[in-house]
Amino acid sequence: MTGRTRLRGATLVLAAALAGTVLAGACSDTDGGSRATPAPTEAAATQTPGPTQTVPPGRDLLVLALEAGTEQTDTRSYPMVEIVTVDPTSGRRVASFRVGSTDEFVLPGWVFAAGREVVTMSERRVVRWSLDGRELATLLRFDPAQRPTTAVPSHDGRMLAVGWESADLRDRDRGELIVLEMATGRVLHRWGMDMLLEALGAWPAPIAWHADDGGLEVMGFAHHDGPGVFASVRLDGAVTRRGATVAAVDPGGQVLATVPGGWTLACEELGLGGEEVVFVEPAGGRELARGRLDGYALVSFDFEPGGNGVLMRAAPFQRLAGATERCWTWEGNETWLFFPATGKLEPVADPGAVVAGWRERLLPAVPTVSCPGQTEPAVGLGLPWQMWCPGGGEVSVAGRPIATARSGVVVGVVRLAE
Repeated sequence: MTGRTRLRGATLVLAAALAGTVLAGACSDTDGGSRATPAPTEAAATQTPGPTQTVPPGRDLLVLALEAGTEQTDTRSYPMVEIVTVDPTSGRRVASFRVGSTDEFVLPGWVFAAGREVVTMSERRVVRWSLDGRELATLLRFDPAQRPTTAVPSHDGRMLAVGWESADLRDRDRGELIVLEMATGRVLHRWGMDMLLEALGAWPAPIAWHADDGGLEVMGFAHHDGPGVFASVRLDGAVTRRGATVAAVDPGGQVLATVPGGWTLACEELGLGGEEVVFVEPAGGRELARGRLDGYALVSFDFEPGGNGVLMRAAPFQRLAGATERCWTWEGNETWLFFPATGKLEPVADPGAVVAGWRERLLPAVPTVSCPGQTEPAVGLGLPWQMWCPGGGEVSVAGRPIATARSGVVVGVVRLAE
C-alpha cells in the first residue's frame, strides 16, 4: 500500500451497494388524474387450482426468479417471470410456475422468500404463493391510480414493507409506506405523505430493514429529479431524515455508508462517488468507521456476509481543462478488499472471484450462466446472486440446465421441515 492510498478507521461493518436497488419499470409516467387515491386494500385469500407438482419435505431447495420471456403491447414490454425451485445437489427442477402478463407487471426482483412460500409484487397486487404455484392469497391490491415503488421483507420473514406512489407524477401528496404481515396480509403499520413528504421529498421506496426489524431505511423515489433522499422510519412511528447523503445500505440493517461531504460527479456520463465515507448504525446513528482513499472517489461497495471483508471500488480524480472542480473517471479504477478485524487492505484484481467465494458459503449451489456473444459478465456482484443476458442465457445448477432467461435472481434457500 502506497503513502497516497490509505484507509482510515478501525472498524468497517457490512454494507451493500445501493445501485440497482430501485428496480427499473417500477414507475410510470401515466397521468392518474386529480381525484383522491384510495389506500390499497387488504384482500381475502383467493384460492386457485395448482399444478400437480409437489415439493417434498425435509430438503434444502434453491428458489430462483427468472425472466423467461416477455409479452409485448403497443407501448410496453411485460416480463414473464418463472419461479423455479431446484434441488441444489442434482440441479433437478422440483417445481415451477410463472407469473406476469400484460395486466400483471412483475420483475424477478419483486419475488420474496416467505418461509416455505414466496410472495410476489406486481403493479396490481401483492400475492402469496406455494412453491408449486398455488395462489394462496392476494394480500394487497393497488388502485389503478397507484404504482408500487419497492418492497423488502423483514429479516425474520414475517413482514413486508411496500411503498407506493401516485400515477400522476405531478402530485406528491398521495403515496404510502405500508408494512404487511406476509402470512395473513394484515396491515401492521402505514405512513402517508403527511408524515413522509417533509423527510423524503418524494414517494417512499423501502430499501432495507434495520437489524432489529424495528424499523427500516426508506428512500424518496425521486424519478427524474436526481438522487434520492433517505429517512429512517421506525415502527414506533418516528420518521427521521438522514443528515448526510446515503451511499450504501447494509441489507442486514447493521450499518449505513454515508457521504457527509456530498456527491462528487464523474467526468463523463452520470456517476456519483464520495471522497470520504462514514459508516454509521442506522437506528442509533453511532459512527463506526471512516473510509478514504487519497486521490480516489469511492463509487461502489460490495460486502461479505458476516462482515469479514468489504470490496470498495475506487475511481481516480482528475481536473478537466478549464474546470475548477475535480471529477472522477472510470479509467484506472481500482478495487480494494479491507479486513475490519486486522485493518489489512489489499488490491483485488478480480472482484468477481472474491464474490464467487462468498456465494459458495452463502448458497448450497451457485447457478451459472452461459450468455453467447456477451462480453460483460452475465452474473453481477450483488448478493446472493443476480444475472442478465439480453439475448437469453442458459441458467444451470449443479451442471444441469434449468431454464433460459434474460435476467434473474436467487430468491433464497427454502429449508423444508419433515
